[in-house]
Amino acid sequence: MSGRLLASVGFGIALAGGVVVAQQGPPTFRLAWVDRQGARTPIGTLPPGAFAPRVSPDGRRVAFDTFDGSVWIAELANLSAPRRFAAGRFPMWSPDGQRLLFAGPNGFQLFWQATDGSGTPELIAETARAPESWSTALGLVSYITLTGTSDYDIWAFSPADRTQRSLLAEPTSAQMGSRFSPDGKWIAYQANDSGRHEIYVEPFPRTGVRTRISDAGGERPVWSPDGREIFYDKDGTLYVAPVSAAAPFTARPPVALPITGFMQATGRRLWDLAPDGTRFLMMFQ
Repeated sequence: MSGRLLASVGFGIALAGGVVVAQQGPPTFRLAWVDRQGARTPIGTLPPGAFAPRVSPDGRRVAFDTFDGSVWIAELANLSAPRRFAAGRFPMWSPDGQRLLFAGPNGFQLFWQATDGSGTPELIAETARAPESWSTALGLVSYITLTGTSDYDIWAFSPADRTQRSLLAEPTSAQMGSRFSPDGKWIAYQANDSGRHEIYVEPFPRTGVRTRISDAGGERPVWSPDGREIFYDKDGTLYVAPVSAAAPFTARPPVALPITGFMQATGRRLWDLAPDGTRFLMMFQ
């Protein structure tokens, strides 16, 4: 699930038994806004090893983690001065921007903490692998769990009563990338029970009936703010599928956007959608 990119190979000198060994170091990526036509607006350079940036609800800050297992927050207007937030991985903003959720340093617990840095990280789920979606309409946070090396399941945490429950669990396949629709009536996710990852949407609460969104594989779905589109990526290309969330749910065939060249690895989504839905936050070499 980590989806880490391979570290770039450097040539620092290290002696091991009299042999010179090439050093490896974390890669550095540029961050940019990208519109639907593929035009890029550069923002700056992320610190070495930065991974999976997430834009804040107000569009002014970005949270990310790094190879050393640290979560950071930076102003998009000044990426050169990030603030180390906590030890952990896979950050996600609360809808009001007041809290950051993240996996603990061991990668199997879920914490949250005030984004101003006050207080200490609070444990909210013991078996969580990474937070994925927070619905204000439902009052639920979705997150994934991992059994073994590939059995990912989707669970939910209720901030109101601090309870946890299973949402999607199939022992022979992986379900992940969960995203509640803006109105809380649907859940999008990816699953590989067909033999490859595809994007699906189900009513919420679940009825067992699902609609496939992708037509030839897809991963990491994200709803548009108005709930009329679902974005996802596949093989380094971004796709959009127009949908109608009125029952019965319908989806038109996905269309490839003219956006390529952005960084993406297996697992965690490395791009994000702006709060207004007009552009994408992406990493480039």
